[in-house]
Amino acid sequence: MADTTGRIPLWIIGTIAGIVVIGLIGIFFYGSYSGLGSSL
Repeated sequence: MADTTGRIPLWIIGTIAGIVVIGLIGIFFYGSYSGLGSSL
């Protein structure tokens, strides 16, 4: 059994972090092109 009790594997953290960063960047650029992000 893998010792992952109480700990999250680094590859899961990296994957989630990557998705979040890409999502935030995508939302930022989408908002900018839509005129919604210009107020930020």
